[in-house]
Amino acid sequence: MSERKETKRKNVIIKERAFWSMVLSAIEVYNFETLGLLLGLKGEETFIIEYAIPFQTAQKAKTWVSPNERRASRIKKIVHLLPVDVIGDYHSHTELGDSRALSHPSGEDIADMDEGNVYIILAVNESKRTVEWHTNTNGSISGTLGGYHIRITASEYIKKGRLHYKHVEIICPSAVGLKGYSLRG
Repeated sequence: MSERKETKRKNVIIKERAFWSMVLSAIEVYNFETLGLLLGLKGEETFIIEYAIPFQTAQKAKTWVSPNERRASRIKKIVHLLPVDVIGDYHSHTELGDSRALSHPSGEDIADMDEGNVYIILAVNESKRTVEWHTNTNGSISGTLGGYHIRITASEYIKKGRLHYKHVEIICPSAVGLKGYSLRG
């Protein structure tokens, strides 16, 4: 009988300032995707996201986002002077007509992943009801804010396997338990 190796899922701790930066930048450009850098620390089993810095000059569309490489390189040069590292990036997916946004990586998203980093996707959809922020069984978190339902998923690139990525469990005390708010009367 062979022993099956139990692999523990990695986790990512999202600090409050990083959570709000990602969520607000995704809502700000709703109907377009947003993109930004994740700054923090990484260990063998845990990523700690201290800051999420949106690329303000990224070219945005409804189904893709691309940084202005010249301007992004300025930020990346400066970030290396800080006591944190670039540990990945984040971007949003937004609903398109009747198609709801999903929080799993597309083929293009996977192609842009590097091994050893974490990648956050925020799926942003309009919502008429409010939902308290909570952790989902796949390790993602979700809830509503200002008439939008947001599901946040973290992934890391893996070379083997059919999907080429696996989910990373999100720990975000600032979000989980946050009352879902709606701006609608």
